[in-house]
Amino acid sequence: MKINTRKYITLFFACISFLYIFNVNAADYPNTSLAVIDLNKLLNVSKVAINANEQIEEISRGIDANLAEEEKELISEQQKLIEAQSIMAPEAFEEKRIEYEKRVQDFQINSQNTLIKLENKIAIIRSQILDEIQPILEEIAKEKGITVILEKGTVILNAENMDITNLVLKKLDKEFPKIKVELDE
Repeated sequence: MKINTRKYITLFFACISFLYIFNVNAADYPNTSLAVIDLNKLLNVSKVAINANEQIEEISRGIDANLAEEEKELISEQQKLIEAQSIMAPEAFEEKRIEYEKRVQDFQINSQNTLIKLENKIAIIRSQILDEIQPILEEIAKEKGITVILEKGTVILNAENMDITNLVLKKLDKEFPKIKVELDE
């Protein structure tokens, strides 16, 4: 009997000690208040995002028109080369064919580089928009006492009143409605 009582007393004091330790450590951390934000929504429906998308579409149409014109010229040059094959000396034709293939290769490389530049510009614009969102999030977190903001895509379930996306959207639309998009040459 004495052994069982001794075990219970030891266990009791151990539990009290653990509770005390955890309680002291809990005081070191602030109360946690969570919020959720849908960054994809902000990057798609905010005024600045819509403005940027319109400018990117315009740039893209210009790129497509230029590429189509260059491709048309290459096709025309190919037709002329085919027609001239029968009247040209084989050495001269081979030289022209090599020049043509070099132009085609340059066209393909330039096309890919232009599309890569456009993709990089889109990433930069998205990053700039996110940079503008950061101080808005900090301001809202301070006002509402929020200590942690999670991206909605990583949250499985949340209460509707935890979502601050629309509040951020209103402030973003007011403070940062437009952005200048230019493709570097």
